[in-house]
Amino acid sequence: MLDKLTKNIGEALDFPPDVAGNGSRITITGREEVLVENYLEIVEFSEEEILLNTIEGSLKITGENLVLKRVLESELRIEGRFISLGYEGGSEGK
Repeated sequence: MLDKLTKNIGEALDFPPDVAGNGSRITITGREEVLVENYLEIVEFSEEEILLNTIEGSLKITGENLVLKRVLESELRIEGRFISLGYEGGSEGK
């Protein structure tokens, strides 16, 4: 019930999905740490590339010595030396 109310209020006030609670939130700290909240699943993982499914599409993170430091149901903390982060496909305009 609360999730539905939050979603409806967020849509009515035209909040971005991450503020309303349904989209992914990505916090980058320098080039050494990324926190991804509200991801759906880890598709691929290596020391050079991590591919995640999110509501917004596939999030590809590339770098060197990438390590999953914290893996929770709704939160993922990655450390390493980041080269790029970007979305591949997915739904746009939501």
